[in-house]
Amino acid sequence: MEIDTSYLQYIRTKCAHLSIPKDEMDKFESQLTVQTYKKNEYLIREGDIPTTISFVISGLFRAFYLTSDGEEKTIVFRGKGRVLSSYSSYIKNASSKFSIEALEESVVLSITIKDFEDLLHHNTCWEIIKGNYFLHIYIEKETRERNLLSNTAKDNYKQFLQDYPGFINRINHYYIASYLGITNVSLSRIRKEINEDNAK
Repeated sequence: MEIDTSYLQYIRTKCAHLSIPKDEMDKFESQLTVQTYKKNEYLIREGDIPTTISFVISGLFRAFYLTSDGEEKTIVFRGKGRVLSSYSSYIKNASSKFSIEALEESVVLSITIKDFEDLLHHNTCWEIIKGNYFLHIYIEKETRERNLLSNTAKDNYKQFLQDYPGFINRINHYYIASYLGITNVSLSRIRKEINEDNAK
């Protein structure tokens, strides 16, 4: 499928601050492909070995894993402008421990891991970008884990609203409860309390 020029322009805008030489950016763009995902379609399934790194142009995804009891645990949500892959699998070249599912019709631009590795070997700018991105992911993960362990469920829900503005009406509340580590009943109670507090 031919890539819409508006998609490429969006990528260029997002990458403008990264100091990527034009010839490297041209090479990167030439290796991108566009994929569309329907609601509930999987970008990666648990057990797959990921072959691509994707950039969300539109839509919404969640990453989740299944417990030994078959319960879904949502790890993170990713919307427009975010990168999608199984990061630990990419680093270890191993099968993914979680799945990535589209929560609504979505469009991504993807580059194969092989092509991205080739870019890494030809210009250090990509290695710097990769390192900074993994650092960002680490900080995001550490912050979330600290909040889940030290904050109240109500505070964590408020943090969710800050971290994912506008997502509350786009995501099944069961998934949000799973992300927060609480039951759907508890989430409903918290939402009611916050609405009552706001009405005072």
